[in-house]
Amino acid sequence: MIVRSPLQTLVPVCLIAALSLGPVQDSRGQQPDAEPSQPAPTAASAADSAAGSATVDHSGHAHAAQAADSATAPPDTAAETEAILKEFKEMASPELYEEGMAARDAFEDASQQFKDKVLQMRRHYILFVNEFSDDRQTYLTLRNESRELMNQAYRKALDLIDFYPDPVAMRYVVTVLEQRFKHDVYNAETLEGAAKMLDYGIRLRYVALAAARAAMCAGDFPLAESLYKNLQEDEIEDKDKAMMVQFDAIKKQFETEQELLRNDPEDLPQVRFKTTRGEIIADLYIHEAPSTVAHFIELVESGFYDGLDFFQVVEGLLALTGDPLGDGSSRPDRFLADEHGRDVVRMPLAGSLVMAKLPGSNNDFIPNTAGTQFAMLFMPLPSVSEQQTVFGRITKGLDVLGALRRVDPHKEKKKGAVVMPPDRILEAEILNRPETLPEVIYADPLAPLQNVPGPVG
Repeated sequence: MIVRSPLQTLVPVCLIAALSLGPVQDSRGQQPDAEPSQPAPTAASAADSAAGSATVDHSGHAHAAQAADSATAPPDTAAETEAILKEFKEMASPELYEEGMAARDAFEDASQQFKDKVLQMRRHYILFVNEFSDDRQTYLTLRNESRELMNQAYRKALDLIDFYPDPVAMRYVVTVLEQRFKHDVYNAETLEGAAKMLDYGIRLRYVALAAARAAMCAGDFPLAESLYKNLQEDEIEDKDKAMMVQFDAIKKQFETEQELLRNDPEDLPQVRFKTTRGEIIADLYIHEAPSTVAHFIELVESGFYDGLDFFQVVEGLLALTGDPLGDGSSRPDRFLADEHGRDVVRMPLAGSLVMAKLPGSNNDFIPNTAGTQFAMLFMPLPSVSEQQTVFGRITKGLDVLGALRRVDPHKEKKKGAVVMPPDRILEAEILNRPETLPEVIYADPLAPLQNVPGPVG
């Protein structure tokens, strides 16, 4: 549970209201006629471009630039900042005031590093798109480094507003929360930032929804329930309604997973994916899915996943990869025996790695048909545990997962539309490999598969 900082009670309501965060809008970009419903206070474009024959992916470019701009104080915040600092100095102890000033310096230093990196990115992008440079990789590296620095500045902003509601830090947190909401990044720091903004009286629909979704992903179910109850029905999206319907199942699975996590050994094997968006690292659950993990490790070590696309990335749901054909239609040479029916299994939560299978009738899957394709989940998906094997979970890089371009190979393309390539795995490698791998149990599905469509998540 996120707790309210004692210093928040020192801040006058008039100063909170004076924060320059722009007009109150919902996440659909509309300015409502009336103020949105207030969630109960809790303690707790980018445009894609092409230059010549090489495609430049800069989704995330405008997002980083927007966040960098928000980390600069606009002229009209000077008076508010001065008043807040004066109030803070008068009411806080000398030691606390000194700590607050140190936090402010840390945020300003982090935000300056971020802004400097974004400036580098902008300069290189201009050179590239105008064909003064053909170095696409440097641009992509700068873009990914900008995102990392954006997250570091976000952390420093959260630390600062524990002392007082600095207008620049508040504006910055709200901007980053908007981007995280758009990209399904619902980790503990998203929850912390959204909860603090609600505590400070920031009433934006996407802040409340980001808090509720992050609470569901992080296991703060009382907070999630409270937030959803205080939102109007038309403010809640379909993915939220689905989670509310499955609330008890998600809660039960989360509690089960927490108990398993507490008993996990420290030397679990891991996989590192170097992607076009940065690095993703995941633990592999070799004890609960030994055959699947051994098979997966063998594929990674053979270089199978290197260069493969995230061929289907569905907002609020999952990202699929592992198909050499790049559209989900391939079939593996050998099929894995299912392991979701073992006595102890892992739960399909945010960041989980799940084996994909061949679809059957009635929205189910053909048993024992997993092979090479797998999904990374953006959100908890309780039904997965009934038919698919969860074999790992992301421990670092949920923001990288969220940055993947949304693509759907089955969606009809509009005539004349520019279709950008999907993100991909540049290289996969196994970390903390056990000396001996468990036996891989392959299956021979009884049903003929000649006319069965390709795997889906």
